[in-house]
Amino acid sequence: GQVKVWIFTDVLWNGAYDTNYLLIPEDALRIAYVVFDSDELPPEWTSILNDRFDLAIVPSQHLQHVASASGVDIPVAVLPLALDLERLLTRPFTQPDSSKIRFLSISAYHPRKQHDTLIQAFAQAFGNRPDVELVLHSNLAFGETAEQLSRLIRQQGVQNIRLSRANLSDQERDALLESCDVFVNLSRGESYSVGAREALALGKPLVLSGVGGHLDLAGAPGIQLIEPTRRVMARYPEIDNRVFGWQYAVETSAAVPALQAAYNFVSSGEHLDTRHQRRAFAADFSFSRLSASYTEILYPAIRQIRRSAPVPALVNFPSTFAPRVGKAIGLNARALAYKQNRIIQMHDGGYYSIFNVFISHLVWNLQDEWCHRTLPDWDVSRFIERNGGPNFTSFCYGRPDEGNIWLSLYEPLFGLSAEEMNDRTFLYENALPPARIFNEDREPLLTYTNAYRLYRWKGFPAWRRQYHRVYRDHVHMRPELEAEIEAFTQRHFAGRYMVAAHVRHPAHVIEQPGGSIAQTQTYIDRIATELRRRGIDPTSSDWGVFLATDQGVVVSQFLDAYGGRVCWYPDVRRTTAEEQAAFEALSPEEKQREGRQVQHLVASTPQAWSSRMAWEIIRDAVTMSRCRLMLHVVSNVSTAVAYMNPEIEMIFTS
Repeated sequence: GQVKVWIFTDVLWNGAYDTNYLLIPEDALRIAYVVFDSDELPPEWTSILNDRFDLAIVPSQHLQHVASASGVDIPVAVLPLALDLERLLTRPFTQPDSSKIRFLSISAYHPRKQHDTLIQAFAQAFGNRPDVELVLHSNLAFGETAEQLSRLIRQQGVQNIRLSRANLSDQERDALLESCDVFVNLSRGESYSVGAREALALGKPLVLSGVGGHLDLAGAPGIQLIEPTRRVMARYPEIDNRVFGWQYAVETSAAVPALQAAYNFVSSGEHLDTRHQRRAFAADFSFSRLSASYTEILYPAIRQIRRSAPVPALVNFPSTFAPRVGKAIGLNARALAYKQNRIIQMHDGGYYSIFNVFISHLVWNLQDEWCHRTLPDWDVSRFIERNGGPNFTSFCYGRPDEGNIWLSLYEPLFGLSAEEMNDRTFLYENALPPARIFNEDREPLLTYTNAYRLYRWKGFPAWRRQYHRVYRDHVHMRPELEAEIEAFTQRHFAGRYMVAAHVRHPAHVIEQPGGSIAQTQTYIDRIATELRRRGIDPTSSDWGVFLATDQGVVVSQFLDAYGGRVCWYPDVRRTTAEEQAAFEALSPEEKQREGRQVQHLVASTPQAWSSRMAWEIIRDAVTMSRCRLMLHVVSNVSTAVAYMNPEIEMIFTS
């Protein structure tokens, strides 16, 4: 198909006969990734950017200022060059040869790199001492620079400085970095400095000139930036031998004490105490840490999706960047037509069975680089169509005319509009195949048949925190519904130790371990016991109980036991005394069959379906999550409360 985006990563213009930039067509979004190591861009670069590109990206903060000062008027974002640092960050820290402290510099043999200053400063700082050495490595040399450096080393009369010009494999280069104690780069200009960041990922101290991209590395312990004091014309032999602005040189007299300080830092062992801080700092330049920011280039709305993804401090997208992208390909990158949605359809289950399945997929898909949005298709008409008719056992939480019932309860996800979340084409045109209803391969304990094992699992507290982060970041009730819960809790909870009691209908026995379920009196007695354990007098007014139940008779029993300490939502569809009597008249075998709970009674009459039923269940669950202690049995509601508030203490009641 037609190309929608072009990204130019070559040298933007390298002299009179370089016309590569003309290869970029004008009928798509055009982005240039720009690096330069002077304080002024060539005027030709400025013209090319303004006339032939829509956006520019630079790897370090100083280049954003350089571009602006040079007259670039298209949006310029700062996005560090993502490096393959994971392989270095995960290597165990190894202490190099203790008999000799090695300084290492890896950079092209080019006059701008100031290897001559480094050689002279090292010779002045350490002479010909055998317990310290300097290794200079590059497989790239400009002119006679390498030969000139060899002569300079001989003139210094030392044998502890050596040049390396070999072509190294990645493994050999990693080993060279690992063998050093201090990494050094005294360049007059740096747009980024890859070697310094790779050394940092291994925990190495750095001695750097305080220029360009080196300035982004300030702050971590063991990193010295030497202030340059001499301004030098930035001449570029490779660009028609022209001069573009200025570069800034470090003097030998300033480099000597910096090298000595680094030697003392390592020889004292102090560097070992801070190596983890340097490695953590380096992680901001890794592929994994920058992946969401790179996605943001073409998909500005990614921040609405990956809200928990860290944004490295050096990343900076100006406010004008996203609108330019949105105009060309859409803020959600819809023009690229790639598969970005994972659709979770409704199934015939209780409300929190449906909700927990969605949350489970959302939690795990947010970790998947290839699945950007997990969206609910809770449209009842499509559900009926898939089911072959409105013959449901458990579902009763919306009508065909309500559209995506998510929107009756929550705000749209990921910054989408209500129209988009109701649009079948939008949901499915860029979607992977709809996910299987349950997520057992990644979440085997989530469904209610396994929930008791989940509650008893030693990893349950961490699981609750993991799910809570996603729930907190992405699930937001409609404001008027949130306000209803807020008003209720302010009226009934203020200043009291609140206990939540989730008392389920006896017909839910089929879900419980051992085939038995706690009776109402068990809850009433257990509440008093738990209060005493916490030093609270059950006869005092210092506490209260919020009751969530689908049985009218249970409300009466709690009122008889605890009177005004009990609060509940009165406008809830509960089983009546007549319905309860009919249940009690059943045989033991019939009582254990599905179909006697409120949701089943309502599901059997489609004219009674409504998202109101879902709201009543949500309201109870969220209100319970605001209590200090919860008495519960196995249920999808209990599981949801566990991650709504990972701090609430949960007591399984049997």
